[in-house]
Amino acid sequence: MRFGAEKDGNKKAAPQNDAPAPVAPLTAEEKLALEQGDGPLLKLLPMNQPAGEIGTGVADEKKSEPKAKEISPEPMEIPLEMPADLDSAEMKPADIKPAEMHPAEIKPLEKPSDREPAKIARSSEEPKPLELAPETPPLKKLTPQQIRLQAKIHRVLDQYYSQPIDVAKENAWATMHAMLPYGVDAHVRTGGRENRSVNAIGWLCWNGKCKGYNLFYVERGRLGARQGVGVQGHHGQFLAMLAQSYVAPTYEIRVDDQTFDVEDLIEFEKETCRPASELTFKLISLAYYLPVDAEWKSDDGQNWNIERLIAEELRQPVIGAACGGTHRLMGFSYAIRKRELSGLPFDGHWARAKTFIDDYHAYTFRLQNPDGSFSTEWFEGRAAKPDLQRRLQTTGHIAEWLSYSLSDEELTSPKMEKAIDYLATILEQNPRMDWSIGPLGHGLHALAIYDQRVFDTPPGHRSAEVATKLP
Repeated sequence: MRFGAEKDGNKKAAPQNDAPAPVAPLTAEEKLALEQGDGPLLKLLPMNQPAGEIGTGVADEKKSEPKAKEISPEPMEIPLEMPADLDSAEMKPADIKPAEMHPAEIKPLEKPSDREPAKIARSSEEPKPLELAPETPPLKKLTPQQIRLQAKIHRVLDQYYSQPIDVAKENAWATMHAMLPYGVDAHVRTGGRENRSVNAIGWLCWNGKCKGYNLFYVERGRLGARQGVGVQGHHGQFLAMLAQSYVAPTYEIRVDDQTFDVEDLIEFEKETCRPASELTFKLISLAYYLPVDAEWKSDDGQNWNIERLIAEELRQPVIGAACGGTHRLMGFSYAIRKRELSGLPFDGHWARAKTFIDDYHAYTFRLQNPDGSFSTEWFEGRAAKPDLQRRLQTTGHIAEWLSYSLSDEELTSPKMEKAIDYLATILEQNPRMDWSIGPLGHGLHALAIYDQRVFDTPPGHRSAEVATKLP
């Protein structure tokens, strides 16, 4: 019997959750509307209503904005000077000294001297991200159980790191998810006759084709990112993954013969903010890259800031949102972390988001199964379906959000350790399982975040660590 499966003869009905999912605190205006009989403006889907399409990571093509141009499905050749690997110092926030990176040296990109990028005008004094890639703190004293868990996590991360995807066979959405757990270390195969191994972030940022399609386009001299089936599943998704990989805003992006950088992509995501739409991934990325009090105008003339993004997202449901609502919770958590680092008070919508996340932390652990996995029905109620693909999907996404958002003390609680151990175990014991790329990417990312926060493992070290273990 596979790990995590249940014997039919011993099946028991999963305990029913007797408390509804948390609802974001109402604003004064919403309370007034409720008192006047207009009904609450913040709602969750009914507990008995099935969530929408879960875990596909693909949005309706009709929502794509702007439309992708016709492109040739033939594989593209990236310039020969593109390195197989990228300089870790180039990919991290500028404030971290190169000496703090892993000693494995990788040749950086050579930038042309005649570079004339089509730049978007912006202030040269725009602050860099406040939250930096974790530095290496003093070693902690670990319990025997934690030592075993750390070894298991490292075995799993090493094992799946050695299985890069082929971009000739997988689309950009799949490539981004294969990149997510390993960030600047991630690599992909290019397929074809040479079938080279190249850096995954480098391939995507240099607009390499994935299953015949490019992620970026240029319109009237400005950089844009496609959204829809096979590229980004959601607006801002790739930028959010760059943020979670600690990629510097100065990192280079190339589209044909034009040169941009991540800051241009940040501008694109700022300008395309729209009310009453999914802003989840924009919140993750802009909360990371922008100052906590940043203000900007979208290209339709509306005023925006991080707090407005939070307010818009609080009006949207968690249950039924992308991947069970875990990404929406991650967006709030990124904003909260930025606010904590700024030292500014939690008031207004910031306070609402913090209360909401605290409530969801407590609620999530009430739904946890005895084996450590989280509900296979996301946040709709307790459930423990035996299907391992589903268990990886739900437990991986939920553990990813918790690994980022819980306090240091909560991360090492018995319940959280049990969840991480469960996740690592099903991945280690089922190496030949044809795991879905999206759930696998988020599940491995959960382990990577936990490894960084609990065991002080710095990011950007996987390739060097694996190399030391090779025969």
